[in-house]
Amino acid sequence: MDTSREVDRLRSALDRIARRRPSMPAPQVLVVAPGLELESGGSQPFHAASVGKVMTATLVALLVEQGRLGFDSPLGKLLPASDVDGLPAAPGVDVRTDVTVEHLLTHTSGLPDYFEPPRGSRTAVSTRTAATEPDRYWSPAALLDEVRRLPARERPGERFRYGDTAFVLLGRVVEEVTGEPFNAALRARVLEPSGMERSSTPYSDARSPADLEGLDVAPFWLGRHELSRALSMSLDWAGGGIVAPPADLVRFQRALHGGRLVSPETLRWMAAPRHRRRRGIHYGAGMVTVRFGEFTPPFLRGLPEPVGGLGHFATHLFYYPRQDAHVVLNFHAYRRMNQSFMTHARIAQLLAKR
Repeated sequence: MDTSREVDRLRSALDRIARRRPSMPAPQVLVVAPGLELESGGSQPFHAASVGKVMTATLVALLVEQGRLGFDSPLGKLLPASDVDGLPAAPGVDVRTDVTVEHLLTHTSGLPDYFEPPRGSRTAVSTRTAATEPDRYWSPAALLDEVRRLPARERPGERFRYGDTAFVLLGRVVEEVTGEPFNAALRARVLEPSGMERSSTPYSDARSPADLEGLDVAPFWLGRHELSRALSMSLDWAGGGIVAPPADLVRFQRALHGGRLVSPETLRWMAAPRHRRRRGIHYGAGMVTVRFGEFTPPFLRGLPEPVGGLGHFATHLFYYPRQDAHVVLNFHAYRRMNQSFMTHARIAQLLAKR
């Protein structure tokens, strides 16, 4: 089917978004499917934000397949007391024995989140405060210390609450199991096997602001603050510290869905939706499914349901199994999230016709 007219309309819509806010870069869009490749906004590497959680989850699942740990492994068997002791726990809950790897992957651990803390609580590394100290490096230990300042939430398995705390702990699990720094383990087991030659983890690899001065990365905003050279973005660590060009993210998805990283059975387990964060957004174990039919416009019903990852800066990485299509979006800021989903819905409509 000739979809050139729809592609031209999509390009025009992206141009209008760019003209509307000339102070921000144009959205980056890459769509790759058999007989179709649409690229807009350039190929500069960008901070993928929580899209990186898909890679962390893949790394953990790979280690499970190797027998290094289990999805049902309790944290106390994998981490030292210095990581686990003092973390907030509901009455009667022992984090060492009651919180498992699966709880962390599915955001059901009951642990509070340092980046979006419970109402009435504050941390020095939240959406409201992270930009106030842009030159501060956040180690995993320092992030967990911020968690210790927060009130306890639910019992493990009781309720879904999305957050970054779980993925800091998963990063530490990777380090303890492999005996390697998390970034090195991720690079050797996920990035390099996927052919992601231009991808890196600069914010957590850096130790001073000077280490980021020459970084090739697209600008992104947290509130009104542009933070592409901010050392404080080390707060993402194992929860999404990847900087990658769009094409590298497609390479990762091809490796993941092509069976080169984990088995098809394990991938199905990761992708299977378990909890709804909000209408249309459903979480599995480190992966997200988008159900456009749950969004308000009725004409979105019946569209394909892609699986992948979402990031705070309006970043998308999704795969459409039936269409064998890959979609990468970077809209540079949370305030553009609605625009990013409107664009993704148009892409889904285009792919549904193929």
